[in-house]
Amino acid sequence: MNLLKTSMLSGISTIFRIISGIIITKMVAIFAGPAGLAVIGQLQNIINITMLVTGDFLKTATTKYTAEYQDNYQEKYRLWSSALKVILCLNIIVFSIFFFFSNQIASYFLHTEEYSYVLRVFSVSLPFFILNSFLLAVLNGQKEIKSYILLNITLSIVSLILVCLLSYNFGLQGALIAYVTNQSIVFFITIAAIKKKSWFKVDYFFHKSELVQYKKLFGFALITFASIMASNGSTIYIRNYLIENLSATLAGNWQAMWVLSQISVSLITTSLATYLLPTLSQLQDKKLIHQELIAALKIIVPITITISLIMYLLRDLIIMLLYSSEFSAMRDLFFWQLVGNSIKVCGWLFGYVLVAKGMVKYTVMTEVIFAFSWCFLSSFLINKFGLVGAIYAYSINVTFHFITMFLLYKFKVK
Repeated sequence: MNLLKTSMLSGISTIFRIISGIIITKMVAIFAGPAGLAVIGQLQNIINITMLVTGDFLKTATTKYTAEYQDNYQEKYRLWSSALKVILCLNIIVFSIFFFFSNQIASYFLHTEEYSYVLRVFSVSLPFFILNSFLLAVLNGQKEIKSYILLNITLSIVSLILVCLLSYNFGLQGALIAYVTNQSIVFFITIAAIKKKSWFKVDYFFHKSELVQYKKLFGFALITFASIMASNGSTIYIRNYLIENLSATLAGNWQAMWVLSQISVSLITTSLATYLLPTLSQLQDKKLIHQELIAALKIIVPITITISLIMYLLRDLIIMLLYSSEFSAMRDLFFWQLVGNSIKVCGWLFGYVLVAKGMVKYTVMTEVIFAFSWCFLSSFLINKFGLVGAIYAYSINVTFHFITMFLLYKFKVK
């Protein structure tokens, strides 16, 4: 399956995700307002970081090595088993922390102990979250793209139903519960969908593990860990900085723009993760890698620019349809956010080559450095320009990131 076909299938999944994301955002905007949306944003980052720590950092490594060892069954099974053992051990530790220290965590990240019960519910559902993510990574590595995309569509639908039902009946607190339980439901759907696959047998995931498998997983997984920790840590920092130095309402406007931004590029990122990573992992010839990258650029860049242009021209309509008049401050954020998105996608394309080739040192260094530079630029420019300063910081940061990724590709890969 080539990138164009994968992009079309991913596009179907993305349409569902966009529609569900639009409705979910509208529901939260109506029942919680900008300040409530800021709380939702904090919770989403907590979920992402917690999933990362409990084993999601193995997801990209699992996809890469599942694809790489496609015909080396014993090596593949040992790798799956090693990943699963790490996940189970980490979940026990993190469950205990969230369950018994929920008050402290809620107070620090959500600025109130009122939502501590949400974190306790999350601690119970967390194992299902991470196991679902692990199985989807295996499915992607097996190149079962249709099943992978169908299950992602299912996740979007389940999230939509849960958030709408619970936020309608219980407001912000209902929306929070929906966010911390949706993937636990999808886990059982995933099991039902893959249980008849020839490669899915329980004993395949409980082979004897050796040190070499753990070294491979952790060496490569460091890339994912750095990426997710850096992105979520920096957004938490910027959101908190906006709350403390401007207001929760303006932080909610920034969060609304950030959510919209993430939705707009989801087609691109899904295609990259679904097709490019397994494909580039299998390619060894530098000329073939370069050809694949050029082909991806010719498809991805025009799509990204077109999406950004349409969103900018329709920004007033988008704000009223997706949010409400309370979010009018985000109108001034569109231009530079969308410019930044287009540049960021180009940087990702070159970055995926580094990831696929296991260039851990360069990938981790760039993720960490640019996370810190984003936070620094945001603090400086928010003080100088107010809310729009956060968007200036984003655009400047991703521009330097793109230049760095291009130079690394040119001199270290090509």
